[in-house]
Formats: sequence, structure tokens, C-alpha cells
Amino acid sequence: MFELFAIVAVLTAAGSTAYFSVSLLHQNEAISSHELTQTATPLVVAAFLLVFVSVFARLPGSLMRVLTLLPLAIAGAVIAALLAGSTWSSGPENASLVALAMLAVGALVGVAAWLVDRLDLGWERRTEQRRLSRIYAAGYTSAEKAPRFALPEADATSSTGELACWEKKDRSYLDLPAWLRLRGEAGSRWRALSAGEARPPRAAPILTEVKVGLRIPGSQSPPTVRVSLLEPGRDSEPRMREVRANEDGLFDVTDLGIV
Repeated sequence: MFELFAIVAVLTAAGSTAYFSVSLLHQNEAISSHELTQTATPLVVAAFLLVFVSVFARLPGSLMRVLTLLPLAIAGAVIAALLAGSTWSSGPENASLVALAMLAVGALVGVAAWLVDRLDLGWERRTEQRRLSRIYAAGYTSAEKAPRFALPEADATSSTGELACWEKKDRSYLDLPAWLRLRGEAGSRWRALSAGEARPPRAAPILTEVKVGLRIPGSQSPPTVRVSLLEPGRDSEPRMREVRANEDGLFDVTDLGIV
């Protein structure tokens, strides 16, 4: 999606440059250096958008980490656009100064993004440590259990492996990281099946989809997970079950029968 936006932005900028060039040629008048600088402005903005969108699309980390860096990225985009717009009032003799100013601002924004990224990594680590301490203090114990559902098989020896879960008073729970891993595994298996690179599931129930609800920062509502299961020979379509996190941030999956 991000790459598509970058391609459209570059093509639009190139088309704008071509349009301005043809319009100037059709005026049958001498083209000034200032007009040539104006014509190149869309390509300057497009080059920034291409780099910005490509880098931001590959930003590692969680959604919260991306949202943390988003204001800084937007600020960098606005500054670069303003500097690119300054070429409309600059001639070729000032082009080197404008280019140096854009490089300097880009370097400053890059350093600031790196610092924010480092600080946010430390915040994520401390948050995860506090979360685990709170779960252990509430009386939960960690465990690994074999999954009781089936997924498409990529090869003869492929298996989902044991699921990391939590136990308390004969109840089984999954935390949000476990759901995210399970969502990624299920998505990749079904994509492989659709591409002819995997075999259909051979057991029941069949896990068809995992949807993890997006939790808005500051919201008091607990996160939710939707699980779709299919019982061959009994269900004509997958049955969707919704699970809400408890006060400890864990999801009770005992009644789902998936572990």
C-alpha cells in the first residue's frame, strides 16, 4: 500500500513536470532560469515522498511504536515540502543552498527520529516487564500446550507447535502477543494454501481466521479477539467467537477448546 502511494506520487510529479515543460515550450517565448527551477519543483517533492514513504513502510516495531514516530515523520514531510516550495522563489544560482538546507533538515529529522525510536524501544521493554510482573503477581503460571486445531500444512512435517499460554485454577489463557503470533501463522498458512503451496487441514476444528481488535490508547474498553473455527461435516461456514481480555489483560480460551 505504501509502495503504491509512492509510485503514484512519483508518476504524478513526473507528469506535472512534463506538463509544465510542454506548456512553457508552447508559449513560443524564451524560457527563463526561474521558470526552469519552477518546473523541477514537483520532482524534488516526489523524490522526498519516495524516500519518506519507503522508509516509513519498513519501520520495524509495533503499531504503538509507529504511531509514536508518526508526528515526527509528518513534521519532516512538512519541512521538506516547504523547503522544496522555496525553489519557486529561487534561481539556479541559489539551488545549491536550497539543496544543502534540505539535506541539513533531513539529517536533523533523521537524528531526532533515531533518538525517539531508541527511547520508545526502552519504553516498550519496560512496559512488557511490568506486564509480566503483574501477571505473575496475579497468580498465573506460564505453560506450553499443544494446539487443538488444524491449519493448512505447508509440508509433511509442518505443525503449529506448542502455544505459549497462561494457567490459573484449571483455566487456560492467551495473552495479546500469543494472539498476534497465531494470527500471523494462520494468515501465512492460508495464503500458502491459496497459492498452491500447502495442503488442506486434516483435523478438526479448523482455525480459519484470527482478528485482533485495535486498542485505542487511553480507551477503557478491553481489547477483543475474534476467532473463526470450522467443524467439517457439521458447519457450513466458520463459526466466529469473540473473546474479551480480563482485568489482567489475558483472554480465557478454555471454552474455545483450542488448547
